[in-house]
Amino acid sequence: MDIQFIDTTQWQETFWLHSGGTREKRILLDSEDNLWYFKRSENKPGRNGNPDKYYKDEFWSEIIAYQIGYTLGLNILRYDVALSNGQIGCISPSMIDINKEQLVEVGRYMITYNPDFSPENNVTRNEYTYDLLSRTLDHFQLAHYKKAFLQTLIFDALIGNSDRHQENWAFISDSFNPDEDIDIQPMLTRIKKEKKFRYNDTLINKEFELRRQKIRDIAPIYDSGSSLGRELTEERVKKMLLDKQMLAAYITRGTSELHWNTKQKVSHITLVRLLKETEPKDLFEIASHFLKKWDENKIYNLITTLDQVLPDEHSFYKISPERKELIFKLLTLRFERITNILND
Repeated sequence: MDIQFIDTTQWQETFWLHSGGTREKRILLDSEDNLWYFKRSENKPGRNGNPDKYYKDEFWSEIIAYQIGYTLGLNILRYDVALSNGQIGCISPSMIDINKEQLVEVGRYMITYNPDFSPENNVTRNEYTYDLLSRTLDHFQLAHYKKAFLQTLIFDALIGNSDRHQENWAFISDSFNPDEDIDIQPMLTRIKKEKKFRYNDTLINKEFELRRQKIRDIAPIYDSGSSLGRELTEERVKKMLLDKQMLAAYITRGTSELHWNTKQKVSHITLVRLLKETEPKDLFEIASHFLKKWDENKIYNLITTLDQVLPDEHSFYKISPERKELIFKLLTLRFERITNILND
């Protein structure tokens, strides 16, 4: 384990860049002009007279997710502990060189392929399905990245990540295709195949802009902080440790943000089973092979010692022994359920 504590006090905050997502972030420039993204735990305002919800340990979930993913050999963005403006949170390096690369979020492809999908609209939110993701990848000739998407979904099931929304996976583009090299055959094929579908000028422009992107690779897994019981209060953590049924029910209730093809949310564990039943056997086995690297002792040592990197003056942000125990139990129980599906 190589978790670092990074003091960004002398770094410069940039106001000419903006980051996506719903969490409060700061974009910082270090002394060597490298870009970093600092993120603190969410403080959700209370509604209808209820108190605010402060997920104090959320940034640790991001760091633990990275450490576990790295241990399992996944392509995952690194997160460390950091101090920024007197606040403790997690920090990650930029995934791209902003001078010659850009991040192209998967959501851009999905809403272009299916204009009825409007992520901000609760009525159409259920259009965010695995079927839409698969058809979108096929249409934009990106299906060769399917393994990485399956790996991410299986990893989310392992850590209980409930917020893999359309902005939380992306491709990296490093240049543009010349207009004359853009392949419009998939667009023509779709027009012939889907009699009710029509391209308008806006949709054509959006699709051409995406097809001009020369994709270098898929981005590493990032933004996995809505996981590992980060929303649980210390009181609930202690209760769950004493109640096996409560613990099992919590795992069963955990759902994936990506809906199934019925446009319904399903549990993480159910999603893994459905993916196994739906995808080609060879592809699913390759995508899930990273779980073979699971090392329970290594995971336990990681969780129980990772906050030792915090200086004493920031001990408030250390993880309670009970929460560490719960995180480990959640991981081992989820791993057991997932491997039961894989071995069935």
